[in-house]
Amino acid sequence: MASDTPSPAPPRRSPGRLSQLAGQSVIYGLGGTLARLAGVFLVPVYLAAAGTEAFGEAELVVSAVAVAAIALRLGIVNSMSRFTLAESPTGDWRPVIHTIYGFVLAASTTAAVVGLLARDQIADALQVSETLTVAGVAGLWIVMNYDVVARVYRIERRPKAFVAFQLANVAITVVLTIILVVVYDYGAVGLLVGNFAGTAVVFLAMLWARRRTVGVTRFERPLLGELLRYSIPLMPTNLAIWALNFADRLQVQRLASPAELGEYAAAAKVAAGMTLFLAAFQSAWTPFAHALRGEEGDEVAKQTYAEVFTFWSVVMGWGLVALTVASAPYIELTFPEGAREDAIPVVPLLATGVVLYGIYLIVNIGVTISKRTQWTPFIAGFAGAVTVGLNFLFIPAFGIVGAGITTVIGFALLAGLQWANARRMWRVDYEWSRVARIAVVAAVIVALSLWVVPVTGVLGLVGRAALVAVYPLGLLALRAVSRDDLRRIPGALRAARHRRGRRGEEDDAADVTP
Repeated sequence: MASDTPSPAPPRRSPGRLSQLAGQSVIYGLGGTLARLAGVFLVPVYLAAAGTEAFGEAELVVSAVAVAAIALRLGIVNSMSRFTLAESPTGDWRPVIHTIYGFVLAASTTAAVVGLLARDQIADALQVSETLTVAGVAGLWIVMNYDVVARVYRIERRPKAFVAFQLANVAITVVLTIILVVVYDYGAVGLLVGNFAGTAVVFLAMLWARRRTVGVTRFERPLLGELLRYSIPLMPTNLAIWALNFADRLQVQRLASPAELGEYAAAAKVAAGMTLFLAAFQSAWTPFAHALRGEEGDEVAKQTYAEVFTFWSVVMGWGLVALTVASAPYIELTFPEGAREDAIPVVPLLATGVVLYGIYLIVNIGVTISKRTQWTPFIAGFAGAVTVGLNFLFIPAFGIVGAGITTVIGFALLAGLQWANARRMWRVDYEWSRVARIAVVAAVIVALSLWVVPVTGVLGLVGRAALVAVYPLGLLALRAVSRDDLRRIPGALRAARHRRGRRGEEDDAADVTP
């Protein structure tokens, strides 16, 4: 049906298109933002109701589900945008969507059957109960298929519907998890079932809403081969980055203790607040960078990329400071006894890993522009291998703080090596001197927060508020930013308000329910 075929918006001049991109990035990030905030504020509740060990077990299974989904999808879901949005406006996208959905449906169903048959072996490998394993296998099927349908909403540019479903997912998940964990005391099983059940309900609702677009009747085997040829080379990088993000959970469980795994997982939930600053940028950066280069040319693009990196560093540095300053009293006052001491210093370490991953995303633009990606899997694999290897030394010596240290080392290697790789192919002269001064200011304030300023009390409250406020003054003192830079902020805010006013009209035009 013609009405079912999404039509990309016609080309527009750079300012208009960037305004639309910025507005939709904010909308798309709303659901994820609320989900992360809910996760942060509910951690103490879950720790108290389920216990530290149960919380760690649940997070370990969630991590295992994440890596299994990456491996089983073979990167094919990420190819949906490339094989739809890049086609002509009159093209029919359903063969691509049906082929991807059919492949993922088959892969997830096969994995679920195998997982149920091998549940004893999987439970032994993860050192969790058989019931948790079954919940994880069911969650794997749900997550893999949900991701396909959610991606359809992105390529069809339906931000309002997408965010409505995200918010419903958060609400259902929170309510079910609290009922199962707090009221009925199901522990780790309740954490997992609540998490995946919310996604299952929303997945079915989204699938019904997009039933004319999502299906398997237009599955094409030749197209599947083309999709896999594009996506499979991306797998080593995805798996290596998973190692940087999640393998430390398994190593903490084995090299430290299940209780310390729970403490580490709780600290990671708090540190995930740092992704609030990264998520919208991650969605917007690559399209913005390529559009700018196509319209303005290489030299203007390179200069803009360097400026973006500098100001992005300012924002991320301030976010790191704010998160570190606020997380210490939050953990001290809300976490149960026995889950506090090491969690406080781990949070800024894991949050720094998020910042370094953001640097990797920025400097990687030189690789994507040159289309010479052959070294990226080796770089990511090397960084992941170093992290995993160092964990065998650092975790026994320093506990979960050691895992946080290796996370910083691993992501620093990933960002640094990819910058060197991109520089050989398409050089951008980033303002490293200014970025280094920004890093110094942020590091000094973080150190003061951890080792000098009291965690609680009136003195601690006043001192921590002062640390957040002094960050921009430190940047001015070290000339990391100038007064002219600060004068540009009101203009940027006015532009943002203007984009918000226009965004409603753009979203209403794009968000038409069939």
